[in-house]
Amino acid sequence: MLSFRSISRTFPFRLRFMSTSMPAEKQQPLLALPSTAEATVQQVDVNDTFKLKELGPVVVNVDGTISRINNWHEMSDIEKDNVNRILLIRNRQRLAKLKKEREEQEGQQ
Repeated sequence: MLSFRSISRTFPFRLRFMSTSMPAEKQQPLLALPSTAEATVQQVDVNDTFKLKELGPVVVNVDGTISRINNWHEMSDIEKDNVNRILLIRNRQRLAKLKKEREEQEGQQ
C-alpha cells in the first residue's frame, strides 16, 4: 500500500520531468500575426447575407430562442439530410405557434 508521503516525494520529480522543454531541433517557429488588421478584415454591408452552412441549421426552440446543433460537423451526409428535413417541418410549426400566441397577446391588450 502506498502512503501519501511516498507519492508526494515523487510528484515534484514527475512534474519537472513533464515540464521540460522540447529539444531545439524539434521546436517549431512561432507563427506571426498579419502586419495590419486590414489584411484580415472583410468589408460587410448592412444588407449583405451570408450562409454559414458549416455551422449547421438553425433550431427554433419552443420558447422562440434559436440555437445550432453542436455535432453538425461530425454527422454523415444522410444524417444531415434527415436533420434538415425534420428541422424544416418542426421550425415552421414552432414559428407558426409563436406568431399565433403573439397575435393573441396583442389582441388581448
